[in-house]
Amino acid sequence: MFAFLAVKRLSTTIKGNLKNLARRSVELVVEHAEKRLRDRHNVDLVLSAALRERDTPTICHPVAYVEFLRSCLEHTAHSVIEVRTEADNLDSAAKRFATLVDELRSGLPAIEFSVVQEIALIADRNRVLSDSMEVAQWAGDLGLHFGICSSFGKKGRILFNIVRFMRSERCLELGTAYGMSALFILAALKRTAKAGHLATVEALEPQFSIGASMLKHQYGESVSSHLGRTNTVLPELVKSLGKIDFMFHDCGHSREDYIRDFEQVSGFMTQGAVVLFDDIRWGDPRWFTGESRTYSGWRAVVSHPRVKRAVEIDGLLGLLFLR
Repeated sequence: MFAFLAVKRLSTTIKGNLKNLARRSVELVVEHAEKRLRDRHNVDLVLSAALRERDTPTICHPVAYVEFLRSCLEHTAHSVIEVRTEADNLDSAAKRFATLVDELRSGLPAIEFSVVQEIALIADRNRVLSDSMEVAQWAGDLGLHFGICSSFGKKGRILFNIVRFMRSERCLELGTAYGMSALFILAALKRTAKAGHLATVEALEPQFSIGASMLKHQYGESVSSHLGRTNTVLPELVKSLGKIDFMFHDCGHSREDYIRDFEQVSGFMTQGAVVLFDDIRWGDPRWFTGESRTYSGWRAVVSHPRVKRAVEIDGLLGLLFLR
């Protein structure tokens, strides 16, 4: 009899605990949804006020402009998959990288509004570029090509926060295009490193001239732009840069390019440096014929002896932390 009562009390306790757990789970889901709605509403208020300012320049593409700002301000969490992890005592750089990965999962901090507004205005001006352009299997004009190929708010926010959290000072970008990703890197450098510098490489014209001119106007001696393909430019360039603590790779989308470019730069990168590869599953037939095998190249780089941690972001970006 006593055993029966004990089992009954235990069953009642378990049921009560399960009900409490279920109720709390529902409350957490509701709280999370309400926070997201409140966050979106707050961003709407900010954007509405900004667009009503009297000194706001004329916006040629208002929808794209607003979407650019929104992507830099709204809460955005990313899918992050660890593909290489080595346990070790955490030094300062390793701790910062761990914080960066945690923030990617939970939602990166927004970028200061004045910064994203300035970059968004530059993007809006580039969208009206009307000169004809033809490359590989694609033809159109520069404004359309800019909209397809440039790094905007979501990726720019990742770049900005990498430099912010890792306290990067000497940065290298392979693939300037129109200079949008460079603007995010340079904005973060300005915020965290008084003597920070970005060297950026681009092989195509008129992208190089457009990007180089704009970057020099915005950031002066904090940026140096280099014309040419990485296999010819990098060997001498990396020797002149000193130690590099962040590299963004957004060019030469093939297995061979990934491996060669990383090998050329890795010996000049500091302990605790970070590398971000874009388009690790790239294969757009408009720009390339044949098999790019970028993911195979990415995994080959992940296996390099200098790589201590490697994560994939949204299945599209590859992030490395070097020993």
